[in-house]
Amino acid sequence: MKIKNSTQWSSIYSNASKYNVNVKDSRYKLALYGFLAVIASLVILVSFTFQYILALSLAIISVISLSIFVSIKNDKPITYSFVLTNIGEIFFNKEQISYQVLAGSRHSFIGCWLVMIPNHTTHSQDYMSSKTAPKQLFIFRDSFTKQDYSRIGRVLSELE
Repeated sequence: MKIKNSTQWSSIYSNASKYNVNVKDSRYKLALYGFLAVIASLVILVSFTFQYILALSLAIISVISLSIFVSIKNDKPITYSFVLTNIGEIFFNKEQISYQVLAGSRHSFIGCWLVMIPNHTTHSQDYMSSKTAPKQLFIFRDSFTKQDYSRIGRVLSELE
């Protein structure tokens, strides 16, 4: 049995393919800053005082404390949210303009790197001729729910 596409079904599908993605503050960001501060203090400590035992104990304590900090569940309130469509359009709630996610966007085990341009320049020739740089946004993985992160990953995979 063959089903014909009708206008009503396609409009329902386009409405159903929008996802509200909520973003929280990331613990990974704070842990990364803490790790960089520990590395800087270790370099200064070892290079000026040659206290290797103190530096080693500081490194072990900081690695243990940072891993405990990252393992605690993220119950922070939602910082911001945006609407993502299957074709890569993003509508931020605080901005009046929509963006188109480009194929240069990436996702990995750390987070998502989104490269976007305003939606009025979605054609590639307009984008290449315009002098504006694309908007770039990195969001750590722990800022999303698992479902939202998989949706973003699916959309980014379809754009490639």
